[in-house]
Amino acid sequence: MAALSEHFTLCGLLTGTDDGKSEILGVEPAGEPDRVLVTDSVQAVTLYKVSDQKPQGAWAVKQGQSITCPAVLNPESGEFIVVHDDKVLRIWKEDNVNLDIAFKATLSADVCRIHTLPNTDPLVLFKGGAVHFLDSLLTDPQQKIGTVLSDGERIVWSEIFADDGQPLIVYLTQQFSNYFVYIHKFSPVCVCKYHLKPNTEDSTILDCSGSVKSKIFTLLTLYSSGQVCQTPFPVSLINKETERVVSASPLLQLSGPIEVGALNFLDESHVAVLISSSSEQKECLSIWNTTFQTLQAARNFQQRTSAQLWCYDNKLFVPHGKTLVVVPYVCEASCLASVLGKSRNIQTSVLENVPFVNWDKLVGKDPETKPSNAGAQKKVLQLSERGATRERKTNANAGNGTESILYPFDVQNISQTQTEAFVQQLLLGKEDTDFQITVGKITQGLVKWCMADPKFYPQSSFVQLVQTNTLSYSLCPDLLSLFLEKRDVPLLQLCLHSFPDVPEVILCSCLKAFLSISEKLVNAAQINTELASLYIDVGDKDKEHKYTEHPEEPSVLQNGFSPTALEEDSCDELIAESLPQTTQKATCPISIKRAVLVNSILISPYNESFLLPHLKDMSGDQVMFFLRYLLYLYLKFNENITINHPGKQMPTVSQIVDWMSMLLDAHFATVVMLSDAKALLNKIQKTVKSQLKFYSEMNKIEGCLAELKELKCPARVSARYSIEVLQLY
Repeated sequence: MAALSEHFTLCGLLTGTDDGKSEILGVEPAGEPDRVLVTDSVQAVTLYKVSDQKPQGAWAVKQGQSITCPAVLNPESGEFIVVHDDKVLRIWKEDNVNLDIAFKATLSADVCRIHTLPNTDPLVLFKGGAVHFLDSLLTDPQQKIGTVLSDGERIVWSEIFADDGQPLIVYLTQQFSNYFVYIHKFSPVCVCKYHLKPNTEDSTILDCSGSVKSKIFTLLTLYSSGQVCQTPFPVSLINKETERVVSASPLLQLSGPIEVGALNFLDESHVAVLISSSSEQKECLSIWNTTFQTLQAARNFQQRTSAQLWCYDNKLFVPHGKTLVVVPYVCEASCLASVLGKSRNIQTSVLENVPFVNWDKLVGKDPETKPSNAGAQKKVLQLSERGATRERKTNANAGNGTESILYPFDVQNISQTQTEAFVQQLLLGKEDTDFQITVGKITQGLVKWCMADPKFYPQSSFVQLVQTNTLSYSLCPDLLSLFLEKRDVPLLQLCLHSFPDVPEVILCSCLKAFLSISEKLVNAAQINTELASLYIDVGDKDKEHKYTEHPEEPSVLQNGFSPTALEEDSCDELIAESLPQTTQKATCPISIKRAVLVNSILISPYNESFLLPHLKDMSGDQVMFFLRYLLYLYLKFNENITINHPGKQMPTVSQIVDWMSMLLDAHFATVVMLSDAKALLNKIQKTVKSQLKFYSEMNKIEGCLAELKELKCPARVSARYSIEVLQLY
């Protein structure tokens, strides 16, 4: 299916015209996906960043000169190219301010268009039909340019395509009421001419588009009769034979005759059409599915447009009134059911039965010779039959005896004890191709039962299901909400580690639950703290919510961090001889089990833009509690750069700093008003200052290290090797 998003204005047009003349010569890509090059019909070329709706550069020709060809970007050199006064080439870079001092070359013939492709030299199409590479023209700008077209024949549309990495130039010409298609190949060089017969008489071509796939070039044409036609051209058969006659076959029938229009090929199954009729003073932008010939999206413009349409990076560019508007669009693969409006009912119960076929019987093998999951399926079936009457259905139409056993996923009709056995038996079939579907439906059934009956909560079954690593938040969105309601922190931690798509609102809810849950529940939870005990120092339980310190023996610094130097607002003491006799070691402000839970939040993926609004819902006590722990982790990880933090479930220094920054951004106004936050903010400020000074000192010796690397030591003739130690300080 296809959809049009809300449009927005990219820029205003310099002038308005009353005679219907286009105000834009072209909109071309500018290297990056979010940048376009807009050429107006007056004197200017402007580079825009679409997402910012702001110009990043503008260039204009002198008064009296006029741009006659849309500006393009040379992807090979990163330079912009434009033609003014039909024959004058201008080439410049983005940092050039004045177009007058840009490179200039005057050609011997009038230029129609310049076409570019990645990894290909730009191609110059002349009004006489000849095509030359830009490099060959720059070596001799005044070289003679041949003529391909006949008298009275003019180019009305042209485009470049890639055919197996080779450029393919296609242009459409008009001579009185006749239309011709020219296809230029460059490997080998040849030109083929086709006489295009219209599908209906007395109709003119308003616009064209095309695509190349599997050595077939398909030309789409929009006729004034309201028809969109297609004409295939085999690229592999193009040669210099005599003119051929081809006919266009109808593809779409739009409503009634149209006055002006534009057409653009979006993908294999979708085209965008911009049309206006003489009877209505408005124009319509629509997306059609060419496979099923159906209209999938439409947008009306009350003001008349210039009937021009460009498409880049899933965005449509339309001159509308005195502005250039951008219409984002989405095209998805369509199936016949979705096009006809008969897609699968998403409200169908997820507890429906899924058949499992005995393939051993299907291929004629003895079921006893190869182990299967049939026994487990029968046991599960028996367990389910105790709670509700069920039937074991067999495929009566299968003449070869193929049997289908139906899994009973309606777990709400069996007891909690039977549920655990039910889940254990079903999990034996991990080799089944639809094992993930099985796990998802069982989990959804259990969650639905838990919400209907608060007394029912099979925790062990949920643990087994989550540990299969086949679940996700999108597959069962109510699962984490249930665990939050039950305050089941071990399962919340397990889900955070195994779910790849936990949304930010749930992530923040888990964080608030981990910080606010009572210590009694945390201690009672079964949480593995073996790895965390290797790097977390927990003080007395009575001082758990306080940031305490106690003396410890000195240690050699590895990265310039010193608690004593931090308190003295200095970090110049970098050598072991100048260290103080005693240092201060901070203890973790929270229990080790709570620390493990919070660490699962720190290592979870998130988007800062989506997470920041939810962080603002945290209370002041939770913010201070979390900040103390983040500062403790940061100081702990910076004590010794060679410290070994085991396991993959450990936050990095970058993650700790990012969370600390987000928390301060969300609650800075609240934190500065708290009476007990002054000392904490002061410590954070001194810590950051000491680290900045340390890295500043490291930058000073960077040059010395670079010189040491470049030193060339004289070769020593020796059969032995030695290790030389260079002491820097």
